[in-house]
Amino acid sequence: MKNKLIRLVELIQDGFSDDLLEAFRTGGDESLETRLSLLAEARSFHQNRSENLWLEAGKKRTPEEKQAAAQAELAAFLSAYLSGDAKEHLDSGVDALETLGRYAEVDLVRRLAKC
Repeated sequence: MKNKLIRLVELIQDGFSDDLLEAFRTGGDESLETRLSLLAEARSFHQNRSENLWLEAGKKRTPEEKQAAAQAELAAFLSAYLSGDAKEHLDSGVDALETLGRYAEVDLVRRLAKC
């Protein structure tokens, strides 16, 4: 399960300055609260980046803005999974991966939502 989560974290980590990957790679040293906090920071970062890109593009969607928004949605899905509410965020998680062009991970998100 840990490797599956790391695959999603790698997508969220892209462009985010804090070391989110390290929190998930450690042998359980990081608490759930710490991981959720880092995911919340990553989600906020990507949401803000998405909004700024959207405004810079004259309120038009660009590939970069779509990527940032998808990363924020993926962070929300992973937070929901860790909190036990993955089913509520399944569709947005799938949409995020499709936006990122990561079709292989779509099945992973579906499996995590069933757990």
